[in-house]
Amino acid sequence: MAQVLKEIQRDKILEAAKQELLQYGYRDASMRRIAAQAKMTVGNLYRYFESKDQLIQAITSPALTQLDQLVRSLTDDRISLNQTNTSVGLSIGELRPKIDRLARDLTELSVRMPQEMRILMLHSDLSEQISSWLVSLLEVLAKEWALFPFNRDAEFHVLCRMFSASLFQGVREVFSQAGELDPDQLCEVLRIYFGLFLNMFSPAAKGDQR
Repeated sequence: MAQVLKEIQRDKILEAAKQELLQYGYRDASMRRIAAQAKMTVGNLYRYFESKDQLIQAITSPALTQLDQLVRSLTDDRISLNQTNTSVGLSIGELRPKIDRLARDLTELSVRMPQEMRILMLHSDLSEQISSWLVSLLEVLAKEWALFPFNRDAEFHVLCRMFSASLFQGVREVFSQAGELDPDQLCEVLRIYFGLFLNMFSPAAKGDQR
C-alpha cells in the first residue's frame, strides 16, 4: 500500500512538473511551484527527486528512448541517439523513401506523448544534446555524400553546424505549434519539410557541387 501511495505521489509530481516546464521553460521552472502544485512541501519533493535536472530527466527519458528506437528502426540500427557515428553507409537514395515513415512515426510519438515531446524539444537541456548529436551525424553524412569541401575543415564544420541547426530548429518550431495542427496536418508538414531539406543535398550528392 505504501508503495502504491508513493507511486501516486510521484505521478502527481511529474504532472505538476510538466505543466511548470511548459509554462515557464527549463531555466525558469521552480521546484517550489512544482511542490505547491503537487500539494506537498518542497522538502518532500526533494525526497522524490534530488534536483530539477533529475526531475526533468524522469519526464523526458521515456520520450528520448522512444525517439532513439524510432531512429534505429528507420535506419536499420545504423544510427542511434546514444552513440557517435563514425560511419553510416546510408545513401540519399535509401533515405528518401523513409521520409514518409519518419514523418508518420514522429507524429504518432507526438500524439502519444505530447507534453513529453514538447518538453524534450523545447524546454530541456537534452534538446542541446540532440542538436550536438545532429551536428556530428551530419558531419559523417556530409563526408559520405561528398556534400561540402571537407578538405577545408573550417568551412566544412561551419556548414555542418548551419544545416543541422536549421533542421533541428525547424522541427522545434513544428513542435511549438503542434497544438494548432491535427495529426494529419502535422504529419504532412513534417513530410514536406524533411523532403525539402533532403532536396537541398541531392545536387551536391550527385556530383554537381562546385
